[in-house]
Amino acid sequence: MPNATISIPKQTDIETIFAFGIELDRYSQHDRLIINLPEKAFFSPFTMLFIGSKIAHLRRRCPNLQVVFNGWDKHDYISHMGFFSLCGFDHGKALGEAYGSHQYLPITKLNSDMLIEKKLDEYEEMQDLLQRHVDRIATVLARNDDENHALYNVLSYSLREVFRNVFEHGDVKDLCFCAQYWPRSNKVEFAVSDYGIGVKKGLGRNPNFRFDTDKQALEYAMLPSVSGRTHQPRVSENWFNSGYGLYMTSRLARNGGNFVICSGSSAICLTPKTKSNLITSFPGTILRVKLDVNSIGDVQARLSEFREDGKKIAETIKGSGNRPPSAMSLLLRRDYRAGSTRR
Repeated sequence: MPNATISIPKQTDIETIFAFGIELDRYSQHDRLIINLPEKAFFSPFTMLFIGSKIAHLRRRCPNLQVVFNGWDKHDYISHMGFFSLCGFDHGKALGEAYGSHQYLPITKLNSDMLIEKKLDEYEEMQDLLQRHVDRIATVLARNDDENHALYNVLSYSLREVFRNVFEHGDVKDLCFCAQYWPRSNKVEFAVSDYGIGVKKGLGRNPNFRFDTDKQALEYAMLPSVSGRTHQPRVSENWFNSGYGLYMTSRLARNGGNFVICSGSSAICLTPKTKSNLITSFPGTILRVKLDVNSIGDVQARLSEFREDGKKIAETIKGSGNRPPSAMSLLLRRDYRAGSTRR
């Protein structure tokens, strides 16, 4: 088929970006695709991960398709953040190459094997090694984990649960993440993506949660005690799957911020007062956690509150088994490792 041209939208709100994801799929049969970059556009971590992952997937799925960016030379920021590298181009910083700072972390790929940093790590549980890794990320974004311990706590907890979800349910060893802090508005956003089996197939391991659509699967995935593995025997005393990770993380994010998750053809956006179901296209799973630092409060108190709410909700969900949340899905790192009572 002849050449085609498509433009990345100037407006990068969730609805517009999801519509662009669907539009990209229409060009798989073309020989050459020119992608126009707007001169000025706001590229958040989620926007970069979503569009970059879609383009990379399109190129892998259609190896004969030539993709060309028009206007790439006017976008130093996304070049520095590793956007073009994520798309599969040798331009700008490679994934994870930029040093990052207390205001951002570039697009970075994490393989679960990278969590093993020394010989003794081979005898540790993956989740404990993962906690060590996300604590470092949280420390960078919180800037000072003593003065900003509430932000540190919520980032450490949320990143751990989101990363766990990928490695434990996605049938994949790689994920990408990116984060940004905006001091003027005092907000933090991080986004995580993977090319795993997706939420519908992941939940489908559990015979109680086999759904016909991505929308149905996402709806249930946000509920407590819903998981593709809650019907299986526990393999860890501390880290067993209880189906509370996404539920607790989304509740934390909605406290003044928002939570977005997308898998396959469906997406859900949660804010403090609204819930929106959206149509899109994504090969795997991608999510966004956006936090209002001024509204975080006492993280441990929030988790205790959400736990009690979740237990009541779980009792009403057919097939959940009403498994209580695991110990580690309720506690912060400093609680169970250092025995500290500081919040």
